[in-house]
Amino acid sequence: MLAAPLLFDSGFLAKLEQLHLLARKLSRGDHHGERRSRQSGSSLEFADYRNYTRGDDLRSIDWNVYARLDRLFIKLFEKEQDLDVHFLIDASASMRWLPDGDAPSRSGAVTKFDQARRIAAALSYVALANLDRVNVVWMGSSLGRDLGLSRGKSQFHKVLDFLRHAPEFDRGTALLPSLRAFAQRMKRRGLVFLVSDFFDPAGYEEALSLLRHHQFDVHVVQVLEPAELRPNLASDLRLTECETGEVFEITATPALLARYHEGIDSYLAAFEQFCTRRGIGYVRATTDVPFEDLVLGVLRAGAMLR
Repeated sequence: MLAAPLLFDSGFLAKLEQLHLLARKLSRGDHHGERRSRQSGSSLEFADYRNYTRGDDLRSIDWNVYARLDRLFIKLFEKEQDLDVHFLIDASASMRWLPDGDAPSRSGAVTKFDQARRIAAALSYVALANLDRVNVVWMGSSLGRDLGLSRGKSQFHKVLDFLRHAPEFDRGTALLPSLRAFAQRMKRRGLVFLVSDFFDPAGYEEALSLLRHHQFDVHVVQVLEPAELRPNLASDLRLTECETGEVFEITATPALLARYHEGIDSYLAAFEQFCTRRGIGYVRATTDVPFEDLVLGVLRAGAMLR
């Protein structure tokens, strides 16, 4: 198990209530009331009518309309529902990589995995404060254990404890088998946050499409290290792939770096476009940006305010 005793320090905890207050402020704006389901019966707000059918509750009939039209209509109301919010966090080796090869626990170092857990913790706090049910799930080469659904701010300590003690996956990211197992495990649909670098050799398209097919509301948080986007390399190098152990010998020429920049930029643009076309929320997060700024971007996108 990988422990991170300093991951959630007092400064981190002090920012959570501020983020929750910002979420409440945003929810009173354009996104207010988006997460409602239409149900008949007494509730918060009238929505519409439908024709009466045998077996309907007679108390739901609008007798004033019947007196005018001589037809039976049922009043429909909108009812607030809570939500299951699942955070699937990539715990593979690439998420713990640092560009200089130092240990992830060294002072001041923030790995992609650190950033992912901080983002998930902050969003979990907002969801729990909204009385939604929160679950956290580890994934890597396969789907790992999950926290189980928790509700209420009093359960936030369970989320933090779960995030502090993460498993070590011995291989890389395998999105499709992980997400297929997740869809089979979870009977009730809800909101899913996938927090990963999405460096899966098999790709992301089929895996994300699978979740959408199973009617999950999917949001992607792609966590990256700035050195992955613009590596500072020169001369002859011997590189080791952190998840497979495969060794590559290269000469980092300006032309090679230019092709790499073009390739990574094309990949990221295609990924974001894929998500947009399929109604999947997308946020890019790097380790050099404060987690609270990234969380605020998610909140402004409306993902937690439905």
